[in-house]
Amino acid sequence: MKQLKERFDALSDAIVAIVMTILVLEIAVPATTKELPYLLEEIALFLVSFVIIINFWYRRFQAMRATETTTFRTFVMDVIAHAILSLYPLATKMLVEFNIKWIAIIFFGGINLATAFLINRMTYELAMQTIKNLVDKDDERIHMLNDWLKRRTLVSLISDIVMMLIALCFNTVGVYIYILTPFLEFIGNFKRGRVMEVAFHEGQTFKEIVEHRAAVENLQERHENIKQRQQIHRQEVAERHAEHQKRHSKNHKSKKH
Repeated sequence: MKQLKERFDALSDAIVAIVMTILVLEIAVPATTKELPYLLEEIALFLVSFVIIINFWYRRFQAMRATETTTFRTFVMDVIAHAILSLYPLATKMLVEFNIKWIAIIFFGGINLATAFLINRMTYELAMQTIKNLVDKDDERIHMLNDWLKRRTLVSLISDIVMMLIALCFNTVGVYIYILTPFLEFIGNFKRGRVMEVAFHEGQTFKEIVEHRAAVENLQERHENIKQRQQIHRQEVAERHAEHQKRHSKNHKSKKH
């Protein structure tokens, strides 16, 4: 499977390059100055599609660098993800030009959901495969990483669904918010990339970086759980105290009578 991974990595770069080239070729050259606003719209559509494809390529690169081999299941998901990726330019154009907005939103949202789910699932499969193949396996760390990756997939899926619902409910405004989300994801990827670059420079492996991020998130979650338990405990103490005061007041009144 190592050779299959290497060959498809090269094919993936070629597919991305071809899709980006087609995006540029679809931009129509204006014949008059009156058509310049349309040119700006075409360039904006190109930038949106370009950023979406870059986000996909970057996340796939981060997933594939975790291992030297792949599985047939991951390979199939990779092929499907690339096939869906090729529809992004059409989906982006439909968001702006198609007259029935809810159809365009569902089409774009479905593609977004599918590619995000597939890339998250590929990351999970490859990361767990890499850790399970290690000689010095740590069951606690494996469980921690497994929970973190599943939680990340769930959060990504829910956020994509929420954004699609916002776009469906608010139509025009929602569409533009939906279009801006790839740029926000690009900024997030850039920040995470800077952190990983520093970590690699300090000699950490990809596995160590992911484990560290999972440990930090789990620690934060534990702190939140502790705070919630403390808050519940304080509420219970306050309720018991109020009940005690109420009983004491009743007893005091009954003694007077």
